Amino acid sequence: MKKAITLFLCIMLTTGMISGCAGREEETGSSEENTAAQEDKTDQDSQTEDQETEDDGSQEEQKEEPQDQQESGQGETDASQGEGQDRDMTEDLAMSVLKEQAGTVDYTSLEELNPEPGSRIAVVLKSTRDDFWTTVRSGIEDGVKALNEKMGYTGEDQITVSFDGPADDTDVEKQIDLIDTVLSENPSILCIAAIDRQSCEAQLEMAAENDIPVIMIDSGVENGPISALCATDNYGAGAEAAKKLAEAVGDDGQIAVMTHTESAQTSQDREKGFTDEITKNHPNIEIVNISHENEDFTMEKMADAVFTLYPDVEGYFCTNEAASEAVLNAADAAGKELAIVGFDSGEVQRSAVENGTQTGFIAQNPYGMGYAAVIAGVRADLGLDVDTFINTSYQWIDSSNIENEEYSSYFYG
Repeated sequence: MKKAITLFLCIMLTTGMISGCAGREEETGSSEENTAAQEDKTDQDSQTEDQETEDDGSQEEQKEEPQDQQESGQGETDASQGEGQDRDMTEDLAMSVLKEQAGTVDYTSLEELNPEPGSRIAVVLKSTRDDFWTTVRSGIEDGVKALNEKMGYTGEDQITVSFDGPADDTDVEKQIDLIDTVLSENPSILCIAAIDRQSCEAQLEMAAENDIPVIMIDSGVENGPISALCATDNYGAGAEAAKKLAEAVGDDGQIAVMTHTESAQTSQDREKGFTDEITKNHPNIEIVNISHENEDFTMEKMADAVFTLYPDVEGYFCTNEAASEAVLNAADAAGKELAIVGFDSGEVQRSAVENGTQTGFIAQNPYGMGYAAVIAGVRADLGLDVDTFINTSYQWIDSSNIENEEYSSYFYG
């Protein structure tokens, strides 16, 4: 019976994993292969090509839409009226870092920007039901609002922005349908957060044919013409997470990795940065399992299986908020104490750091990501210089700085 249970757990992990369970017999302590062999892209240019980032703003004008698009969260905002953040973000850490580190251009500056009256920015996100994307949207709305104020645009002259995205952030087909729809409306600028790095090529070609600049937000694509990728350095952030987890486990022992959607460039780059750092620089640490989010088993069940098969596991790296929550829940249910390093900065992770059940997390800059995407899109539309990769930065958050107000703009939810 024990052997049958072990086999089932191995099958569960094999469904959504790169490593683990190979050749395992009953309770043997054999280790497994560690990581996927992916091509190492550490320079900024390769991040440009491959790297991969709800609707809470006020909406003054709502277009007539097909029912399926209403369910997906589509809406057009008169951005001069958008709520954005509750406080002035212009001198905030998220914006000051963006100004200093994003690239060769200041993506907080409106100085050279004189967009045409009535310009429209179409945004297609991964999801409309996620706090991360709500914060990205706030940055976008505030960027457009600032442009309208600078130009003095009112009424029909105002720059507007529409938002779309599937309810499920794994629904590639729905996202493609939404991109097709907004392209048919001939926007001035298109911003996309791609669910799948191998998607959108035909749509990007169509945008180029119609002189519509495309700014990728958070998640890049493998092929297709774009003006810029506005995102976190996910490979570098993954490597930073590896260093923090290695420190937390004393640079020795067994650890595991829980990743979100395998097809997303963000997931791939964070995993690659993490595993490269561990493999190259921490020889006494063994990655016993890497599980990927999938439709067959929840991430919580896969984490529970890891705890059963590898009772000595001492650390876990989680590549997004959902993965972190799943591992935290599984660890709590199993009464397991271990070091957990996460990604993203939702309320659950913040509480876990505060109560000591999570070591820390890599916090992205979703507000700056949205604001920079607007500036980059307008610059591209006007024929001005734009960096092909716009690095929106990240911060390491743990118990030493989580109460520091300076970092609060990196939190959401």
